[in-house]
Amino acid sequence: MPAKRNTKTEARIKAAFTTLMQSKGFDAMTVSDIARTAGINRGTFYMHYLDKMDLRQQLVDDAIEDLTRILVTDAASPDRDRKAVSLGGNAIAPHRGKAICDAFQSASIADALRHIRNDYAFFSVVSRSGNDMQIYDRMKEVLKRLIVAQATRFGAEPKTDYNGIPTDYAMEILVSAVSSIIWLWIRRGCKESPEEICRIIEVNKTTAPVDILW
Repeated sequence: MPAKRNTKTEARIKAAFTTLMQSKGFDAMTVSDIARTAGINRGTFYMHYLDKMDLRQQLVDDAIEDLTRILVTDAASPDRDRKAVSLGGNAIAPHRGKAICDAFQSASIADALRHIRNDYAFFSVVSRSGNDMQIYDRMKEVLKRLIVAQATRFGAEPKTDYNGIPTDYAMEILVSAVSSIIWLWIRRGCKESPEEICRIIEVNKTTAPVDILW
């Protein structure tokens, strides 16, 4: 497997992959299609990737790595504490709360959403392909890492259950809500602003499911 990453050639290959996903779909595209669309030869493609499956996997890996950096690594930076995000016209200063749900800080979530919106063409085609559940599931894993990091920050002791709900189920309930909001946003074309999605996530933190039913 090639060692070099993030080159101009790889950016062209990613753009070609995205274009072909829109026009042909993953199953129908070939390495020759990708190389031709990217303006490179097949040999150059194979210097970077083993095949189209490896290309897709590496692109998904890179996307998750970027989101992890924004949501987990950058969120732990002291500078992030001083950053505010405007929700519904009101500037909300981030804070390091003592609740698990405060792992989902509006500033870091907004940055992640902006990153997704800036690379929307790629996230859109991946979310609509047969590979979509992989990136969805891995997004949930990133959010779980956020929760663990939050618990570690204030020394919370792990429990076997939360209000009678086993730990694994409680974690799944918490991250699934946020993941589903972000996933629906992508599938709908990122129509709302990142700030509006952050507002929805903030409201979701303190809203019981029964309260949104009619």
